[in-house]
Amino acid sequence: MDIIQILQDSYHVMIKDMIEFKRNRFEVAGLIAFPLIFLLLFGFIFPSGNTHENVQMGLVNLDQGAGSNEFITQMETMNKQLATTKNSSYMSFNNYSSVDAAKTAINKGTINGAFVIPPGFSSNVTSGQPGNVIVIVDNSNPTVAGTIEQVSSSTIGGLNGISANTNVLKLGSEANQQINPQAIIAPYVQNIETTIPGESNYFNFLAPGLIVMIGMMYIMNGVPETISKEKEKGTFDGMLSAPIHHISIILGKTMGLTIRGVVQCLFVLIFAVLLFGVTVQGNLLLVFFMIILGIFSFIGIGIMAVSLAEDQATAAMIMDFIMFPMIFLAGVIFPVQQMPWFMQDISKVIPLTYAGDAMRKIMLLNANVADVSTDIIILLAFGVITMLIALPLFRRGMKD
Repeated sequence: MDIIQILQDSYHVMIKDMIEFKRNRFEVAGLIAFPLIFLLLFGFIFPSGNTHENVQMGLVNLDQGAGSNEFITQMETMNKQLATTKNSSYMSFNNYSSVDAAKTAINKGTINGAFVIPPGFSSNVTSGQPGNVIVIVDNSNPTVAGTIEQVSSSTIGGLNGISANTNVLKLGSEANQQINPQAIIAPYVQNIETTIPGESNYFNFLAPGLIVMIGMMYIMNGVPETISKEKEKGTFDGMLSAPIHHISIILGKTMGLTIRGVVQCLFVLIFAVLLFGVTVQGNLLLVFFMIILGIFSFIGIGIMAVSLAEDQATAAMIMDFIMFPMIFLAGVIFPVQQMPWFMQDISKVIPLTYAGDAMRKIMLLNANVADVSTDIIILLAFGVITMLIALPLFRRGMKD
């Protein structure tokens, strides 16, 4: 087997595919538009902030005493202050005369939840008893319910702190002592330090996995599509009858797809940095290398699908069957640690798990080659093994 000749023929096949790709304006536009749309959808579904702005809440004051009025005034004041602070959780309030009216507003979607101050609230507060506040949440939507519980909990906690500070200061003034209220109320203080500079950003976790996932999808869909396109145009039989090795055909086509896949991944990286503030702490050359390695690890799967399928529809079905479990089990969207143990075991045999893990470590934690050496070895092994299986299958499939 003349390796030099095979590589030269592969290069010519790649150039042919690249010229055809260049002539198709829709494919060129899709190379840029697809990752941008994909990134925007995920970026806004999983917002980068950790706070909730302008949560619509109802207020039902069934007590109408001095204590309840003071509580409402303090809550409204605190929320006005939070509203002027960037990235702070705050609420907007609507007053209702009864619990039923508030529940009706929740059902209509006018408000997300409601605070109910029951009768006897003021007397409990003045007599040293806890002032119970009822928070009504719409648990038909767990996400909204969780938001309400989080925001209301932080609000009540803040009001408790304000009240406790006031009471401690009164005790200090009566005893003529200089007292730090915070040191008495909360003697232990935590200081959070992060490994990534700046504010926490969930999209920082999401973007590295999305980059390699989009590359995976492009390759695994592209290989069956490009072969089927040649068959539909009637040019594939001509390529098979040409004096070139079958390996040159598939290598040339995958080389062209790899180049376009890498370009698409780089667009995702650029969009993620510019639009969502994703940070790249690591070496860009190592990021580029991991993109190529991640794409390489999926090429063999795409070739096997082409070799085993009789038509494009079957190949696409095989690809979908393989890709969709990868997307959800590889830790791209949700951390692997949050999955049940048996799903965590499945994720260990998915190459996208290691590609996403390595990209995340490099981009966010400034990891070097040694830090991601295990991921690199696994991806290389997976890519080589699948290619060694796929090429003979392709050669046999072309003869049938």
